[in-house]
Amino acid sequence: MSREATRHFNDAVRRDPKAAFDQWRRLQDAFHDRSITFNGRPMPTFLRPQFVDAATFTALTRGANILVPLAERVARHAFGGDLEALLEFLQAPESHRRMLRLLPKGPDVALSRVDGFLDAQGGVRFIEINSDAPAGFGYAERMTQVFSELPLVRAMRRSDHMEVVGSVDALLDELRRQAGLERPRVAIVDLRTVKTRPDQEILRDEFAARGVDTLLCDPRDMTIIGDRLVAHDAPVDVVYRRTVIAEVLEIEAEAPAFFEAYSRRLAVFVNSFRCYLSEDKAFFALLTDERFAGLVSPEERAFIDAHIPSTRRMESRKTSLRGEVVDLVPHVEALREAFVLKPSHGYGGASVLVGATVDKATWTAAVQRAASEPGWIVQERVEIPEEEFPVFDDAGDLRFESLKVNTNPFYVGGAAVGAVTRVSRDAVINVSAGGGSVPTFVA
Repeated sequence: MSREATRHFNDAVRRDPKAAFDQWRRLQDAFHDRSITFNGRPMPTFLRPQFVDAATFTALTRGANILVPLAERVARHAFGGDLEALLEFLQAPESHRRMLRLLPKGPDVALSRVDGFLDAQGGVRFIEINSDAPAGFGYAERMTQVFSELPLVRAMRRSDHMEVVGSVDALLDELRRQAGLERPRVAIVDLRTVKTRPDQEILRDEFAARGVDTLLCDPRDMTIIGDRLVAHDAPVDVVYRRTVIAEVLEIEAEAPAFFEAYSRRLAVFVNSFRCYLSEDKAFFALLTDERFAGLVSPEERAFIDAHIPSTRRMESRKTSLRGEVVDLVPHVEALREAFVLKPSHGYGGASVLVGATVDKATWTAAVQRAASEPGWIVQERVEIPEEEFPVFDDAGDLRFESLKVNTNPFYVGGAAVGAVTRVSRDAVINVSAGGGSVPTFVA
């Protein structure tokens, strides 16, 4: 983080709270008017952007560009390339496995978002990879535009030499590269009822402004004519898949063309369903487990040890954690504040339990349940950084709150792209779980 830029911004708010409150209301109106909305309402946000110094931002984005391809490669080579053994280790739902066995047209992973935390020394810790239909590219681009227009931010960009790093140009270039066409027809495909529909509408408009014909459609709106996948009467070259595998499989019978086109490789799907193999939360249990150390080089192991918290499938076994062989279940029970329980296949922050936020009895019951049921992981808890943000009530009264922050770099085929920051009062930081989102500026 950039403490100096943060202090400069907050001091400017303190000097003129009335002007800052006017800008806060202006920000809310702009979010509504420019479709930065979630579930029909303006995306929860705060007046101050996240400021990251250049060295930390480089470490953050470089880390994402190392981690995502590393994870994809390890997934392909784990268990000697035995896909069935990997699916069993991940405890992938049976409903997923049929799709995961299909070889896609194109790479497993072209796009992703990596969830990370920054410490006061500029260190980076990554807790999750999100490659199964990563959201936020459109929101981040539009939020950056809107925040950049605020007088407070314009003054900061002059005084603190701030740099804005976008992602949409690189995203579109990656879709072109995967299609092998300069002007492919892109279909952004998701269920029409999702709360993040505006994120996709923003991208459709941004792509169209760059001269690329882009459709927004539901998987059920697609057909096959000849050997071409068709949406809204137009043949599609690239499916930019925004529907997560768990949700789209629920409507498989209603979307036969979508699934036939994938299985017959009639269009490039970005990302393919096989991205799931290296982004499933249980995958970090493979990446950090001593039993699989031979899958990575010494340099890669050093990167993993420095940036990835130890993660294990929640099961009764002995394992090595921080150089000590422990009996996993009683060890996790005893060190409640050191761990987090997560469902392997969840998203949106659902059912995540942070040991430090619950009492001993609740934690013990949760650990015992997770150890007896498939589909749970336990992860070393990463210290969540907190930063001071200006907050207004409806009457315009100002206070400053210390809020929890995570900064999430995008991954687009290894290109230099931006990041989005989420802010929350709670330990589970997710917009779906009640957090807010702000753009990330390099100061």
